[in-house]
Amino acid sequence: MKVKVLRAFTDKPNKMTHKVGKIIEVSEERFEELKAVKGKPLVEVPEAANEFPKHVGGGHYELSNGEKVKGKDEAIEAENLIKEAE
Repeated sequence: MKVKVLRAFTDKPNKMTHKVGKIIEVSEERFEELKAVKGKPLVEVPEAANEFPKHVGGGHYELSNGEKVKGKDEAIEAENLIKEAE
């Protein structure tokens, strides 16, 4: 899942430093760990980061499974099928 960094931190498992405002990819489990830090959470789920389908230009849309589809109506229909399958 994509999350937005709220406080700069170094991720111990992979030794990467993340700056405020950066969008990073983490597992659901890691997200729970990062938001449970004492005080203010390190990350949050930005509203736009997880809204699908995402317009990527030229009439193409990206679905939540990473697939790209041409046409808004087709993309919405395909995304609905993905959500139903979950």
